Amino acid sequence: MTQPAPFTPTDRLRLYWLKDHGFLRTLWTNFHKLDDDVWRHNHPSPSRLAQLKAMGAASVLTLRGDTSPPSRIEAAACAELGLEFRALEMRAIILPRKDALLGLLDALREMPKPMVIHCKSGSDRTGLAATIYLHVSKGVPLAEARKQLAPRFIHNPWGRAAIVNKLLDAYGAAHDATGIGFEDWVRSDYDQVGLMS
Repeated sequence: MTQPAPFTPTDRLRLYWLKDHGFLRTLWTNFHKLDDDVWRHNHPSPSRLAQLKAMGAASVLTLRGDTSPPSRIEAAACAELGLEFRALEMRAIILPRKDALLGLLDALREMPKPMVIHCKSGSDRTGLAATIYLHVSKGVPLAEARKQLAPRFIHNPWGRAAIVNKLLDAYGAAHDATGIGFEDWVRSDYDQVGLMS
């Protein structure tokens, strides 16, 4: 299987800045520190990645998958900067697969810190990841952690991306009833298809 050709500077300009709306993200980064170890962001440009590295970032987790042109550009930029890069594929309007949620938990445990988590806008997928991080890794009560899915982060709780709240509602009900932890719930009870029906 042949590798995709590297992007030329013109390709980067067209794909990131224009087609992927990168020019909007230069004006607004949706950057917030959850704590000293995990930062949330929208999709950073190569120059923004350099700034994050200078701020101390050690790794980057994208929730946009690894095959899209923006992710390929980002992977190359992270390699140049010496930032560990990992990609998980999640969608804003479809609940994540079980393996993606378990991969997120692994990434939160394993990746060098401080780590940057992002999707495209840094609102829905990133908000879900931030909620999970605070609840699972830091022991923040779920109701408090869920504040990461709020309009201040550009999450629309009434739009199609509100599907993530179904996941958290189902887990919250199971946790309240039995005390089950999030990872055990994902492994044993999480029903992606059933929750979307």
